[in-house]
Amino acid sequence: MVERVRLAANGNTAEVAARAAAVLRAGGVALLPAEGIYGLHVLAADLGAVARLRALKPRDAARGFIGLMARPEALKIWAKAGERAQALARAHWPGALTLVLEASPAVPDSLRTKAGTVALRCPGAEFLRAVVEGVQGLVISTSANATGEPPLVRAEGPLTKRVDLVVDGGELSGVPSTVAEVSGERVRVLREGAVRLEGRFT
Repeated sequence: MVERVRLAANGNTAEVAARAAAVLRAGGVALLPAEGIYGLHVLAADLGAVARLRALKPRDAARGFIGLMARPEALKIWAKAGERAQALARAHWPGALTLVLEASPAVPDSLRTKAGTVALRCPGAEFLRAVVEGVQGLVISTSANATGEPPLVRAEGPLTKRVDLVVDGGELSGVPSTVAEVSGERVRVLREGAVRLEGRFT
């Protein structure tokens, strides 16, 4: 049976985040409010949970997932980030910017692409950061919609019946994170989203 929890405005963030973290640590799949859209989340180091996620949302093997970190300073653990990438992280994290960088040896295979890169974000939402802090590792996040379908802005739809936990954060903006690949000083925007990269960051 799917557990469903409402993320309320009355200060239950810590309680709900702790519950979500417990579900992920136990190998579960959680549908959580992410950056403007709902996403499916699992612990990146849990191979069983990752296999469940891939069954829920089949995708091209060449496409990597996004890894969520609780703190911006964890970037140095999971990626080889040059000055340009570090500047972007300082300017936009916590926030809705996902950076695609050369993966460090510590990155789980579930997040490492064939090209040796990893997509990372320190989310802007306090709730989501608390969830990641609670699992003490990278959390995979991927949009909770079928490929080609619009992103999920409400905690509704077929996938809400196939996960272990649904956290309902109300209706979201529908604007996902911006995804940018950084190689040395070169920045290439792969997906336009909530963060606009302008000036010295483009």
